[in-house]
Amino acid sequence: MRNNKRNQKLFKAIRISLLILLAALLVTIVYFGSLPQKYNVSQGAMSDYDITATRSVIDSYETERRALVSRTEVLPIYVISDEVTKQNKVNVEEFFNYCEGLRKNNVDEFGTVLKTKQEMANLLRTAINESYGIELSPAVAYTLANISFVDFSNVQGYAISITDILSMSSLDAQQLPIEINNNTSEIKDSETYKNMSYVSNAELLRSVLNAILKPNAVYDSEATEAAKEAAYNAAISEPAMIQKGTRIVSIGETITPHIYRQLEDLDLLSGSRFDLKLLIGIVVYIFIIFSVGAFYLVRHESRFTLDSKTMISLTIAFVVPVICSIYLTQMSPLFSAIVFTSVIFATYLGIQSGIIFSSLALLVILPMSGFNTELVFVSIVAIFISSVIAGQRSHRYNFAVLIIFTCLSAVIASFGYSLVTQASKTDTFNSMLWAGIGTGSSVVAAIGCQPIFELISNTASPMRLLDLAQQSNPLMKRLFLEAPGTYQHSIMVANLADSAADAIGANALLAKVGSYYHDIGKLERPQYFTENQADGVNPHDSLSVQESIEIITSHPSDGLKLAKKAFLPMPIQSIILEHHGTTCPGYFYQKAKKEAEDQGLPPPAKEEFSYKGTVPSTKESAIIMIADSCEAAIRSKGIHTVQEAEVLFRKIIKQKIEEDQLVRSGLSFHDLELMISAFLQVYAGFFHERVEYPE
Repeated sequence: MRNNKRNQKLFKAIRISLLILLAALLVTIVYFGSLPQKYNVSQGAMSDYDITATRSVIDSYETERRALVSRTEVLPIYVISDEVTKQNKVNVEEFFNYCEGLRKNNVDEFGTVLKTKQEMANLLRTAINESYGIELSPAVAYTLANISFVDFSNVQGYAISITDILSMSSLDAQQLPIEINNNTSEIKDSETYKNMSYVSNAELLRSVLNAILKPNAVYDSEATEAAKEAAYNAAISEPAMIQKGTRIVSIGETITPHIYRQLEDLDLLSGSRFDLKLLIGIVVYIFIIFSVGAFYLVRHESRFTLDSKTMISLTIAFVVPVICSIYLTQMSPLFSAIVFTSVIFATYLGIQSGIIFSSLALLVILPMSGFNTELVFVSIVAIFISSVIAGQRSHRYNFAVLIIFTCLSAVIASFGYSLVTQASKTDTFNSMLWAGIGTGSSVVAAIGCQPIFELISNTASPMRLLDLAQQSNPLMKRLFLEAPGTYQHSIMVANLADSAADAIGANALLAKVGSYYHDIGKLERPQYFTENQADGVNPHDSLSVQESIEIITSHPSDGLKLAKKAFLPMPIQSIILEHHGTTCPGYFYQKAKKEAEDQGLPPPAKEEFSYKGTVPSTKESAIIMIADSCEAAIRSKGIHTVQEAEVLFRKIIKQKIEEDQLVRSGLSFHDLELMISAFLQVYAGFFHERVEYPE
């Protein structure tokens, strides 16, 4: 018991160590496999390479250039100056008030004009220049000094109104004259202007307002700077992109600062520093993949009773395509060895495991291929086809079918992808060619490496099972020569198990070959088993019940020793140990009960007479247990009709259920009904009567 616990702890430690090493190895492989090829170039030199973008990244040089252009294109921002606006209004009012005062001083109390019109015009012009520094034209000064008081009042009102209108807008030195002209152009002259040598009201207002008003637009440095910064940030937030596959530089082209910066952005320059961000991303990426795989293993833990050697071999099958992809994807993204994993895993663990683990391996490879979508599509199709064929648990398919169908599926998938993406004829042909070469070489490599995996691991692959099914196998020869009755019994059990396993969808080949070897433990003492006894001599007659039961119940453990010595696969070893489960040989137990009763003792405990194995843990093991019991009972009872056989089979199965022998097998009641029908079909041919030939 202690040894078993120690072995379990050791196996668990080995498994954890393998997972840690595998994770570290994959992170290292994917990191270096994802790093692009580096180029030794310098600014101003001629390029010796054709360099294309290995991934899509931001063009920092072009993005910065666009941002700076956007910044410089922002116009200065002006705001209305309240101070200037108020001063303009004050200046206009003061100007007209001053002019009005001069005009009133030219008239005495009796209404007599003191100065002539020309003298008055000269006076006003000189006074305005001295007081306000405004140089009015002679015509404007003449008009302003001599128009009627009514017209003067109208002009003053227009000037104040226009000033108020202009104060509502932000006007600079260029815009102010334009707006003054726009607001004065529609002003009409009064009737008193007729036959007078005055300038028009519109011209008068334009001249006066242009001379008095100052631009109220003041440059806002803070708002302008904020606008420039906003324009710059907007350009940065919509960066220019270097798309994957874009030609960066051609052979003979000069390396400009822009090209050099693009190569820096793509990390294609030799001597680039260690990419910590990429490494962290890959660690997280691999951790997610491992978590998915661990979830699958935990949910199906009972299916994976693998020893350390088998785990090592499967780990190798998982890692090999990943390592190969470092070099193969440089030739073509579709030159992938992922089908190698699907064939190996499907062969050893079944279709489901082949699909799942090879899909996980594909996810590991994707960063090294630049996340090529065509690789994903073609690989998934090839994985499904190869796993379904390689995972078949019969010899219905041969290697030629596996190679042809897998290659054909990859080529067709590549062709379909090219049609959808509207690729050119040349690209379509190249993709189909590389897809066929990649999958074909992977399948051939997997088939060629299977003998090596057979040596490393100890699992029941179809190839191994077919080899063990040969009657020339040393153990089968020994069984035929040393225990012929057991040999015949095993052959019949194999027929029953094969038929039943095929009926319920279990591994028929494993059930058949496992039946051949389930009783090899009887080779240690063949004469102590009824089917090998001749001339009515039974060695148990000279033994006590305890001695007999010790011999009978030890044949599973004896068989396990022979199986380990012969390196039989683990599933067959499990079948040998489990085919009697923890049942009790009824004949000897009843004999012991009778002896105890005759001696006036209590009946012995049933556990003392039980087999020391374990209950069946797989469907195949449970099938062999039932087939073994049914075949032995048929011989013992001497039954010769199908009806009697069915009654006996149901009784045996009912007994196994009541003894909890099928609780871990995974068999359903529907499976048991299918098994009974399969057994009866076998015995229907066995019980048939031949036509009597004439003498």
